[in-house]
Amino acid sequence: MIGGMAKPKIRKNSWICEKEEVLHESTILQIVRRECRSSEDDRPHPFYLLRSRDWCNIIPVTEDGKIVMVRQFRIGIDSHTLEVPGGVVDPEDQDIQAAALRELREETGYVPLPGARCVPICSPHSNPAILNNRAHSFIVGPVRKDRSQALDSGEMIDVEEVPIAELPARIARGEITHVIMLNAFLSLAFQTEEGKAALTRRLDDFRGLDAPVKL
Repeated sequence: MIGGMAKPKIRKNSWICEKEEVLHESTILQIVRRECRSSEDDRPHPFYLLRSRDWCNIIPVTEDGKIVMVRQFRIGIDSHTLEVPGGVVDPEDQDIQAAALRELREETGYVPLPGARCVPICSPHSNPAILNNRAHSFIVGPVRKDRSQALDSGEMIDVEEVPIAELPARIARGEITHVIMLNAFLSLAFQTEEGKAALTRRLDDFRGLDAPVKL
């Protein structure tokens, strides 16, 4: 007991932080080194993590059945990607959904029509092995182009409308590779019984050895 309060219980197989040092800090993230010890045998181990603000992205659907997407150059892979609009949640953002709609407006010039619906899809951890944040996904529709883009100095974005019917094939061909976007579409599919059943059927395909594949 410390000051009349019980110590928090430490879960089995946990790493307990003993010391933390910020190695680098920028406008969007910190690189942090943590000196930790095992809850099981006290062995030490250093870990590195990226501490970042939450992210948001949004799937915009037009009146004529298209998804508004953005194509932009990504430094991490030194190539272009096809994504849905999104960005970092700013510290002053009180509403993550409003932040996602702002990213839609700024990156594409599209806005929701009066009476449009905007609903959350999922808020997964981006990569819990090294990142502390979440990526919040939404879907909105119908939307319509209303204004010009309002891009940041570090953005060069081409806007593309992709017919809804083409989207599954584009994903299957590997044209959309950003894992957070793929997760948003997968999570959206899981909101239907058909989507859940399709995954179950596919997993069941691997229960038997009727058609073994050499490994």
